[in-house]
Amino acid sequence: MKKCVVIGIGNPYLQDDRAGVVVVEQLEQGGLACQTEVVYTVGFEVMDKVRGYERAIIVDACKLGNEPGSILDVSVDDIFTTHALVNSHAITLGTTLKTGYVCFPEEMPAEIRILLIEVKEIKEFTQQMSSEVERAVAEVVARIRGMVAAMT
Repeated sequence: MKKCVVIGIGNPYLQDDRAGVVVVEQLEQGGLACQTEVVYTVGFEVMDKVRGYERAIIVDACKLGNEPGSILDVSVDDIFTTHALVNSHAITLGTTLKTGYVCFPEEMPAEIRILLIEVKEIKEFTQQMSSEVERAVAEVVARIRGMVAAMT
């Protein structure tokens, strides 16, 4: 298995939703001893990107009612909301990852860290994030650099 992967999830053209993508872009600029990937949905593509790695770090934007720019460090179990998949068009990140552990238990990472950044605005098509989310992105980049350094 390969050591680690950092996956940023988001829409690069949608205001604060682009936070996960920007985190990965900034990590790539400074070099990182870890593979990086960007995906635009929480569907099964995420499962495919984490398979074959010992550890994965996933960064995504969220709207859970916290202060904008809040950073949540959660587990797969924390975000797994239902044991019954309603339909493939309503899949969540938690359901995607749990499905991976059921279908490919030997190929899924032993450890997955999920960092969620609370958004302020996600309705406008722009590449300008809110200041709160920009600050959170910088903090997440620093945290991930520390996590990856601790893994090596």
